[in-house]
Amino acid sequence: MNAAVRVFRPQENTARMSVKARIEKILPPSAASFVYQIKREPSFGVFWHFHPEYQLTLVLRGQGKRFVGDDVSRFAPGDLVLTGPNLPHMWCSSRPRHANGRPHEAIIIQFPGTIFGGPFLDLPEMAPVRRLLAKSAQGIRFGDGARKKVGQRMVRMGRQRGLARLIELLEILRILSQVPPERTLSSRAFAPREQLGDRDRIDAICRFAAENSTRPLALSQAAAAAHMSVPAFTRFFRRSTGKTFLEYLTEIRVGSACRLLVESDKTVTEVCFAAGFNNVSTFNRRFLELKGVAPREFRRQFSP
Repeated sequence: MNAAVRVFRPQENTARMSVKARIEKILPPSAASFVYQIKREPSFGVFWHFHPEYQLTLVLRGQGKRFVGDDVSRFAPGDLVLTGPNLPHMWCSSRPRHANGRPHEAIIIQFPGTIFGGPFLDLPEMAPVRRLLAKSAQGIRFGDGARKKVGQRMVRMGRQRGLARLIELLEILRILSQVPPERTLSSRAFAPREQLGDRDRIDAICRFAAENSTRPLALSQAAAAAHMSVPAFTRFFRRSTGKTFLEYLTEIRVGSACRLLVESDKTVTEVCFAAGFNNVSTFNRRFLELKGVAPREFRRQFSP
């Protein structure tokens, strides 16, 4: 069975496309229960996808079209949206680069429904948050009032760690549960179909790739870890993710390189090998293809 959920046909003639939503595997850091990231890119690219986690997105810079379920709308700085589990979505920039030359930027928080635990979420005091999360199944866009109340908190989370960051997330959800949403995005008719067996298998494969991405990893090893023949594994992975295993592994390695470029003083060559590449020219080429800039330029963009 295909893990893609359905064919998407936007309502606007200016944004014609017919693609299948693909699974995105969310892997929180080892010491965290959810993902917090500040995404900075020359532009937000086309990646129509879904994942089991809730996602709260605040656009800080950039403009373009936002696709959530069967809704197509414009986004600009200040766009604040909460999407529920397995609701396909993507943000597509209208220009390769912001007019002032700075990259497009967004804060993205991705958290599982189990993050607070069943008994805690079932408490009477959590009823507003439960209703908020239920509404997010269709996607929710919040207005300027909500953005002003939670925007600085979302920025502050970047400086927090551990329990402080988790408490901040809970406070953000409390605030959002008490403000009226500007509008609901997708129609009720647009609902992803669950393929639990395939999802469990692809989750295991993606975790195996992430855990072994810094060392040489052959296709046959990944197939063996999934208890599949190489041909069957190749067909299954492409069908489920829309890309080859090598393409997916390359994306993981480039992501690791991005973190090292920003968070360490390693040279570009050292970053190349630490991220799992065995050739600097290949690393530079793949990095440019996926990020739109060379590794040195990517590091420069993050310099104060």
